[in-house]
Amino acid sequence: MAGGPEGRWLVSGPQPPLNFSIRTNQNILWKTTLPEGGQSGITVCDDMVFLSIMKPWTPQHDPDKLKAQQDEILKRKAVILDVIDKEILDFNSAYAALHSTFKSHDAQINDLITKRLEMLLNEDPKQNVDKLRERVRRFHPRVKELEAEQRKLTNQMDRVRIAYSGDYAATHKAKADIELKIRNLPSLKGADIVGYCLDANTGETLWSVPLKGSVEGPYNYGFSDSSSPTPISDGRHVWFVNASGSMGCWTVDGQMVWFREWTPSAKAPFNKQFEPILTGDWILNVEPLPNDDPRKKKEGERKWNYLRAINKKTGKTEWIAEDAITHYNTPVVGNLNGQPYVLQGRGGPHQVPERPNGLSLTRLFGKDAGKALWHWDPQEEIPFGALANQHWDDQFAYWLKTGHLKLAVLDSKTGKQLHEHDLLSHATTTLWNKEKENYETLHEQTIRGIVDLRHTNIVAEGYFYFLIRDKWQVARVNVVTGRTEYLELPSQIHRSAQGVNVWTFNEVQPNDTRNSRGFDVAQDPRIKLGGFTKSFLGAPTVVNDRIYFTSMTGLVYVLDATAPTFNRSAILAVNDLGPIGKTWTVNSISYANGRLFHRTMKEVICIGEIK
Repeated sequence: MAGGPEGRWLVSGPQPPLNFSIRTNQNILWKTTLPEGGQSGITVCDDMVFLSIMKPWTPQHDPDKLKAQQDEILKRKAVILDVIDKEILDFNSAYAALHSTFKSHDAQINDLITKRLEMLLNEDPKQNVDKLRERVRRFHPRVKELEAEQRKLTNQMDRVRIAYSGDYAATHKAKADIELKIRNLPSLKGADIVGYCLDANTGETLWSVPLKGSVEGPYNYGFSDSSSPTPISDGRHVWFVNASGSMGCWTVDGQMVWFREWTPSAKAPFNKQFEPILTGDWILNVEPLPNDDPRKKKEGERKWNYLRAINKKTGKTEWIAEDAITHYNTPVVGNLNGQPYVLQGRGGPHQVPERPNGLSLTRLFGKDAGKALWHWDPQEEIPFGALANQHWDDQFAYWLKTGHLKLAVLDSKTGKQLHEHDLLSHATTTLWNKEKENYETLHEQTIRGIVDLRHTNIVAEGYFYFLIRDKWQVARVNVVTGRTEYLELPSQIHRSAQGVNVWTFNEVQPNDTRNSRGFDVAQDPRIKLGGFTKSFLGAPTVVNDRIYFTSMTGLVYVLDATAPTFNRSAILAVNDLGPIGKTWTVNSISYANGRLFHRTMKEVICIGEIK
């Protein structure tokens, strides 16, 4: 399951290769092309690999070819238009009046946009001019009125042009035909997924199964999609979960045992970061309450979500947790006094409804299964600490406070807060100095202008780690003393003529979002903006004494979890999952038997030592 057999993202075993590369085929045992992107983790059990993808997006026409045809038609139309407008203006006074009004409106629109743009840039000169201009055009009330008039004038003039010129009429029809095909392209939202079983030794596809859903989400959304939940297997059965509202059990040779559906909460962005958990005979899923549950009376317009224990053999619900959970949250299972518990969180953006904000440690055993051992409320107006992998152990639980970054450390046995560490004061930074072309370490620093990158947190060897959004930095906090260190990571690696990796720092790496069939299957343009952009990246994993972080651009950073000093020496390796600008992933790395398994939008990858 997600996070390994114990669900904690901490695993041990024979050491996998430190260095690997898709670009140079270093330590790549096999690659399997996927017909569509997907975001589930990779479950490895015996000689089988399980994962999920979105149902392949299959347009009737190639969108790129349609766009090329549209561009060609528009060029041809512009040439014809220039000629016939001059001819019609010579003899048609009514047309000339329409044309004059159109030109006047056009000048007014440009003048209004320019004036508003100048005013906004005076307030903040650092704004992107092109994006700002487009935003003014979209929202300026007078511009919107004039553009509506322009559309009416264009239609009136086009009727005259079509009657006058056969060439213009043919081009106008061709433009309308292409635009209709573009409008009829399938939506880049979907609710259906496909579960896959591969041979762990060869990558061969053994079988696959579709799982329909009911609530659509964007394909390859940077904050999860329908395929995000990681499959679970016990070696005899595999359980696939579709975040859009279905789950089922199959034998490992592909025979269905049971299948069930539910309706997920939907009145918010599709940010479903929960991972199903296997504990005993139960699979924990996150779902709204059934209609007959008396707790629904305290809900408002939006449904609350709860952990639900599903019998792994029958698919029947055995209990629903006492406390709610935000579907942004990734609950984590663990043990306390020899018994299993799960730490779950509530709170976040977009008016998530579940209350109270904060944490609950929930029992997973006995007659009180589903009831909380303790609750903790961070007393924040907008608590974002639940947008995390909710790590804990038999000593501590954690909550990262936003704004002025602070780390709350709780006693995991009682839920009492032990520490609150300020992460922006008296910090140590080791950042790349461009002028000196070397790392520079500074102490007792006051940190400003940083935001943590959600769901990139992990705890290892007494330190709490997380990435920094847009900065290509990783933070390390001593959970007892609060000592905080920031280390800059390269934004890209390049192979030099001598065959060694050269690191690039602090440069945005634009990325494409095309699947293996060449289709751009991403609705949200933000996910093209680089490796540490605002998103939910794959959860980091600790294998032995190494921490693996993966960026959206397909770089895998390997850090030393035992590093005494958090500087350049703590970066053991920076590896790649594919070509620069053509590799997209928000997936976690998996480990089994000395091998690593990873995936991008285009393929699944097995990494191991090639002898």
